[in-house]
Amino acid sequence: MTRPWWETIFDERYPELFGPLERDPEEEVARIVGLLSLPSGASVVDLGCGRGRHAIPLSRRGYRVTGVDLSDKMLGLARERALREGASIEWVREDMRKFVRRGAFDACLSLFTSFGFFNDEENELVIGNVAKSLKEGGTLLLDLRNAQKGLAGEEDTETTVAVPSGRLRLRVRFDRATRRARAEHELTRPDGIRISSAFDVRIYSEEELTGMLCRSGMRVTVVHGSLDGAPFTPGAERMVVIAKRL
Repeated sequence: MTRPWWETIFDERYPELFGPLERDPEEEVARIVGLLSLPSGASVVDLGCGRGRHAIPLSRRGYRVTGVDLSDKMLGLARERALREGASIEWVREDMRKFVRRGAFDACLSLFTSFGFFNDEENELVIGNVAKSLKEGGTLLLDLRNAQKGLAGEEDTETTVAVPSGRLRLRVRFDRATRRARAEHELTRPDGIRISSAFDVRIYSEEELTGMLCRSGMRVTVVHGSLDGAPFTPGAERMVVIAKRL
């Protein structure tokens, strides 16, 4: 039986295939802290934390951080880096469809499109788990691809970019019927060796997310077009949704 992509993609290939698309995590953490007005010492869960790109800078800023991920490989890299840098973080290997700690966190972060992996029922279960895990008045930040561009038929793309380890070809296709995006990354190294991976995620509109969050006992407070706090428009690169637990 074929394993689902989220159980296989986050391996030793990931840094080469996705690292070139990542932005400076120190800058992103500074912006996140500003957007959420996180008080000193707040408890934060990074859901889908990967190799700790954001969890570690948050810990260094004095926050109490829990990093949750399903990938042993990514968590291993996160632990190694945290040890080198003296960052104290709780690392948890768990499926986000199962991870719940009732009333434990002041904030939950879901970054770099770490939400939408599953079917609608399971994605809503993830949101419900987040709501249960947040303290009353706690905050969720979802950083997602802007669905409006893809669903309007404007963003099927194929590009090739030069990266330190070779040439990276990126293809993104949108299925308007299932409302899912499929991305394929293929890296050709200088020696001609190719590595690749593919994933697909459900892309939600602002209205769909608002309804889902409301059903889980949360209320959307603002939607931005980036972690910079830019306005959310149909052409925005990202959709950054901030919601409060009621």
